[in-house]
Amino acid sequence: MKVPMKGLAGSWLGAALWLVAPFAMALDVTITAQYLGGGTGRFDNTTPPGGLCRYWISTCRTRTTVTLPITYDKKTTKGAVDPRDHFYVSLPARREVDVYHDITGESRRLTFEWTALSQVVQTSGYLGTHPIYSAVLSEGCRARGYNSQERPAKVSYLWDVAQPPAPSPCWSYNRTAPEGQVEVASVLETSVAYEMTTTPPFRMPSGTYRGSLIYSIGPGGDFDLGNDVTALSGSSLTVNFVLDVQHAFLFEFPPGSERAVLDPPGGWQAWLSGGKPPQRLNRDLPFRAWSTGPFKVYKLCQYDVGPECGIRNEHNDQVPVLVALTLPGGIQHAGGQVERLALPSGAQAALQFDAVTPTLNRRGQLHFDVDRSQVQNMLKHPGSTYTGQVTVVFDAEL
Repeated sequence: MKVPMKGLAGSWLGAALWLVAPFAMALDVTITAQYLGGGTGRFDNTTPPGGLCRYWISTCRTRTTVTLPITYDKKTTKGAVDPRDHFYVSLPARREVDVYHDITGESRRLTFEWTALSQVVQTSGYLGTHPIYSAVLSEGCRARGYNSQERPAKVSYLWDVAQPPAPSPCWSYNRTAPEGQVEVASVLETSVAYEMTTTPPFRMPSGTYRGSLIYSIGPGGDFDLGNDVTALSGSSLTVNFVLDVQHAFLFEFPPGSERAVLDPPGGWQAWLSGGKPPQRLNRDLPFRAWSTGPFKVYKLCQYDVGPECGIRNEHNDQVPVLVALTLPGGIQHAGGQVERLALPSGAQAALQFDAVTPTLNRRGQLHFDVDRSQVQNMLKHPGSTYTGQVTVVFDAEL
């Protein structure tokens, strides 16, 4: 009987130890922004505003904010030699993170930093002894404002972070509380202002980009809350980033642009009246462009003549036509201005164009040219009509 009982006791003890083991909860928050092709060329914040906006509305007009799911109890001692025994907070330093396109996996880097801290802090005492009711003692933060109530003793504060790239610790000091006064402060809500710097969205292909940062919470961690912290809501915080990029993309051609008649400069009349043969044939088709992101362009030919598209007469005599593109100054190819740039044939050879600035309702042109030597060949077939189909593809789906 003793052997089974020992086995049973061992199993029960193991279960008891498992039940009382501490559980480290991971917290998370999501920061979102979108770009819908506006002329500002910047992301618009779509993150729900932080709790601090209830009290400091003007701050939230010029900053992006978010509520963090960090709550805890903090024991504080007035006049303690160690600042960590005061109401103490040390925020994370600036970080970089890569965000990845959902479909292509293409990455872009952003930087992220915390610029202000706000918390709602309650004690069982009264305002005269509340640990954050009077002032910030350290140089790591600058007090922007306080909002308080007497019963229960509750204070909401807003501190600016003095050096967001590398913050110094911040701790408070109540001038009216007696030396040695001990309070247990319950942090009911934490919210922050932040700055996020990204690649300009007009340099990013359309789509959704995601990434995340993980911060530790606790003594010596990224969020360091000082000594004697209990009831902490989690031991880590994951900040998820979701960036939505939807570009404006429109190339508008005037009616009739589906037919390009090639003529000599000045028309045919000079030659028909006995003048010199024309040196070239051409046609320029104007268009208006709206583009706030990268795109590709290529051509497709009914008749291929080497790298060019061809036009052909009824006797199957054909000549090449150079198809070229001119774009507004806000759009570049390989870092340079796009001026009469020859277009390749086929999607595999497509040229990529990048936005330097958002382009909204700007002028561009398609150019069709037959050079002198080919015109001379065409004039050997008087009365002929040369035709061919050219399709120019503007593709924003990179």
